[in-house]
Parts: sequence; C-alpha cells; structure tokens
Amino acid sequence: MINLELYRIFYFAAQAGSISKAAQQLHITQPSASLAIKQLEESMSTVLFKRTTRGVSLTNEGETLFAYVEQAYELLMSGESKMSDVASLNGGEVRIASYTSVIRNVLLPYVKSFHQQYPTIKINILDHSTAPCLKLLKEGKIDFCVVRLPIHDETLQSTKLLSIQDRFVVGEKYKHLADGPGVSLRELAHYPHILFPPHMPSRKALDHFLASHGLVIQPAFEIGTLQLLTGFAEAGLGVAYVIREFVQREISEGALFEVKVKEEIPPIDLGIVQVKQLPLSVAAEQFIELMLKVGEK
Repeated sequence: MINLELYRIFYFAAQAGSISKAAQQLHITQPSASLAIKQLEESMSTVLFKRTTRGVSLTNEGETLFAYVEQAYELLMSGESKMSDVASLNGGEVRIASYTSVIRNVLLPYVKSFHQQYPTIKINILDHSTAPCLKLLKEGKIDFCVVRLPIHDETLQSTKLLSIQDRFVVGEKYKHLADGPGVSLRELAHYPHILFPPHMPSRKALDHFLASHGLVIQPAFEIGTLQLLTGFAEAGLGVAYVIREFVQREISEGALFEVKVKEEIPPIDLGIVQVKQLPLSVAAEQFIELMLKVGEK
C-alpha cells in the first residue's frame, strides 16, 4: 500500500495546480511536497504532472488517478465530518430494545426529552421480550436494552433505572376484592386469573412469589400483552397481575381496581443492560446519562 499521505499531497497539488501552493495549504515544505510526488510517480512507474513555468498540470495518467483519488478523498472528508457531527451530537443513532409496556410507560418520556434536545439523532427502538433483547445486545444490533433485573450473565452489566411494583387488579365484577383491608393470597387463588405466559419475567416473578407462600395458580387465561391483560380484567374475566405504574390511568379512571393483599409483594427493578467493556456511541451514552439524571430526581 502506498502511504495515504502521498495521495493527499497529490490531491492538493492537482487541485492547486502548484506543488508549492499545495505545500503551503498542507503546512509542509515545498521540497517535502516535491519528494512525495516523486515517490508516488516512482511507485507507479509513471509521470503524473507536467511541470510548467506557471506550476503543474496533470498528465493523462495523472487525470486517471485523480478521478479516483478525488472520490476517495471526498468520501474520507465526508466520513470525518459525519464523525464530528456524531461526537458533537448533531447526528448519529441510538438503538434500544425493550418490551411494549416499558417502551410506552418508561422510555417514551425519555425519548421525547432526548429528541427535543438532539433532534438530528435517530432513535431506533425495537419491541421484544427479555431474551430476544439480550440476544440483540450480544449480536451488537442494539446499544442497550431496558429490562427487569437481575440479569445473570457475566458478559453484561446492569444499571438500575427505577423500581416498580406488581399488583393484582380487577374490573367492576370483582370490585369487592379491592374493598376492605385486604385479602390473603390463598383466598385470592380461588378466583380466575389472567396472567402473562410462564416464560415472561413478570410471570416468573409471580410464580416464585407464590411458591414462597406454598401456592400455585393455574390461570384461566394466559395473555402476552399488557393491553389485552388489562382489557380482560376490565371485562370481568378474572384477576390480572400487572405493574401498577403501567395501569395507573385505568385505576384513576375507575376501569380497574387494585386488590390489596395481606402479604407484601416485593418491588421490581428495571435496569439498563449493556455489554461489558464495549464502548457506546456518544449519542447512546448521552441518552443513558439523561435517563439516570431524571431517575435521580
């Protein structure tokens, strides 16, 4: 490979029509520029410039080479400009994965705030459950994901974003369960339940919680989305287990009612997960910084 600096000097000399002017623009001496042109010509066994009293002009061979060098140089300058934009947060992309309920109820305000500050940065959000999110992360297809913690993987690192709370909710038909001081888990187990499928983190957390109290619930319905889960509960089809913060609007409007249970339901941590020791883009780092700052308030 010929030293790229030789091509750079050739490019400037061709543009200026003068080796001395090219040397001035590149802040090198005229003899150094002349030597570089000579080295390039010798390496290609051809003459690239015709010397005249006014400066230099390209030979036919020089014209052919310049057509390629010009494209390459402009591409390099474009790439350098693009990287400058990314570093100054005038461009770039943030790639995130999470599940629908978290995207809508947690990430959306951060996305809105970030977009207002950095409107030229593209934000790409993928909707997946935890396992596919982690797979995309390891494949380098996303910068980070926001999922339930803990994540047991030595190649990944997690940062807590916020704590949320699972709760049992019902519609009007079972509203009596939400009245009074509270019911026991054992009593609640006798009612029909509307739950996420067994592979989902929320369901796993519930099954573990119930098992710690010697209980197992066989749900009447297993549904994979929060919207449908709450819809079934509102329709009076049973008791749903959901994240309270994600159904706050339905509770405040009286479409759902929170069931108080005597046993204490442990909180859940949502966190930012990324690959250990893998540097993030400036844009992704800034997005995470924004989320953590807001979370501190």
